[in-house]
Amino acid sequence: MRRVIVFVALAALAVLAAFWLAEHPGRVSIEWLGYQMEPPIGMLVLAGVVLSVAVIILYRIITLILGTPGTIGRALSASRRRRGFRALSQGMVAVAAGDAQEAARWSRKADSLLEDPPLTLLLSAQAAQLNGDELAAEKYFNAMLEKPETRFLGLRGLLMQALRKGDDQRALGYVREAHAMRPKTPWVVTNLFELSERTGDYDGAAAALKQAAKIKALAKPEADHKGAVITLAKAEKALAEGRRDEALSLSRTAQKADAALLAAAVLHARLAVDSERYREAAKVVERIWARSPSAELAALYRQAAPAAKPLEQVKRFTKLAALNPNHRESHLALAEANLDAGLWGEARRHLGILVTLEGEDPARAHVCRLMARLEESEHGDIAASRAWLERAGEAPRDPAWVCTTCGAVAARWSVDCGACGSFDSLAWGAPRRVGSLTAPGAGTALAQITAKQGARTGESRVAPVTMPLAKLPDQPPDRPEGGEPQKTPAVAASTEAAPPQAPQTPAPAAAKPAAAPAEIGPSDVKPALPKPPAPPAAPAGGLGPNGQEPPASTSRTVERPELGDEDAEEAAAVEGSVPPRIERDPR
Repeated sequence: MRRVIVFVALAALAVLAAFWLAEHPGRVSIEWLGYQMEPPIGMLVLAGVVLSVAVIILYRIITLILGTPGTIGRALSASRRRRGFRALSQGMVAVAAGDAQEAARWSRKADSLLEDPPLTLLLSAQAAQLNGDELAAEKYFNAMLEKPETRFLGLRGLLMQALRKGDDQRALGYVREAHAMRPKTPWVVTNLFELSERTGDYDGAAAALKQAAKIKALAKPEADHKGAVITLAKAEKALAEGRRDEALSLSRTAQKADAALLAAAVLHARLAVDSERYREAAKVVERIWARSPSAELAALYRQAAPAAKPLEQVKRFTKLAALNPNHRESHLALAEANLDAGLWGEARRHLGILVTLEGEDPARAHVCRLMARLEESEHGDIAASRAWLERAGEAPRDPAWVCTTCGAVAARWSVDCGACGSFDSLAWGAPRRVGSLTAPGAGTALAQITAKQGARTGESRVAPVTMPLAKLPDQPPDRPEGGEPQKTPAVAASTEAAPPQAPQTPAPAAAKPAAAPAEIGPSDVKPALPKPPAPPAAPAGGLGPNGQEPPASTSRTVERPELGDEDAEEAAAVEGSVPPRIERDPR
């Protein structure tokens, strides 16, 4: 549009000039080399214009002739550059597709056409990596460090190589150089945090984490949680170096930064107990119990009142369990406290409630061990206690510190997993179950735990109830005389726990045809087991391991601890009533 306006303006000026010359005619006299000319003024102007146009055209022709070699050279160079960038693009595609041979071929072609530009170095390095030639790739990356425009890219390549080799110290050096060049690049800041934490530079990790939150490379809740974990790691390091007061202060800071961090609460409570700050330790456990109960917290809560009597501990744990009444750890802690206080009924009741929770049947190892204590303490039944201990060896594992990345189980929390090295991957929970770990009698844990509940009161003599040992796979089930199989532990338990009912007349059964006798060899003959005589005043007891009658020494009299008047009232308030002391038959 502008060109049109300029052309119209020039044409208008030319018309005006011609019109002016027509209105003012005249002649010009020219004498040169003996010649005299008197042309009109208009003719002279036209001759000047034509001469000027001819000079311009001649100049353009001469310029075109002289500039032809350069033009041809520039055209060839542009064509070479286009072919080089096309080769570079094909090489990048081959790298993305994982075709090492094609990537190397296009890399060589791009290198010859483009005369070693920065992108050619990158393609050559990646092609070398695909071929497994790490030395060549490192050479190309180091060459990129020499050029300012490719130095940052070369540092990233060397960083990735160091990480693949597991050389964290060298990788940390590269990422620090990259951070000095571009401190606001997200991948630089996050790698600086991870490598600083992994190499034990917790101060550097905290600074990198603060910058990552500032540039929004991490969300604020995630940054706060990781900051609390780093502070807790500093507390663990201070504790390992013997700086207990500093460790206690750092654990307080970590728990304030993330109130849901269980490991911080455990360390804070443990250090408070070691420093005899029992009230502070108890408050720490009570604050975290509503969110994340654990066996470690329960043990620390018990240690936070070293002078408390067993019944006082029951009151304390009742208050603690009320903060999270439906959690397994609450019932487990109450069961253990009541067991220590000699309140057998409450201990058995809480264990019975625990195994009804989701994922708790079959009973876990700790529950089996508590049941072994309960059977031995309440009834003096050594055989039943031994059976529960055997079941504990096959029971599912108790909750512990489990790595959420690789599934490894750790005895104590640490900032990194000892197996896979993952940061902040240990969480309190049940370990993974591999294969079928169903314990004998699985699915009947509630019946086994409450089997003797009805025999605790209202009887002066209690026959021992024993749990059968687990049979070997190649051992056939024992059969008493008559050929009828024995009852399973679950059936026996439910039979013992069921209240007496009025006898009913059985319906006549249809006669079955007699089966043909099978051939029996001498090795198959087994002597019949004698039936023990049932005492008139006691219910029939169960059989011991392998169908044998338990010896008389497997039961011993265990009496409840003597309680004073005040303790008896407290026990009655907790359990409802103090059960009568069990009398044993002297026979």
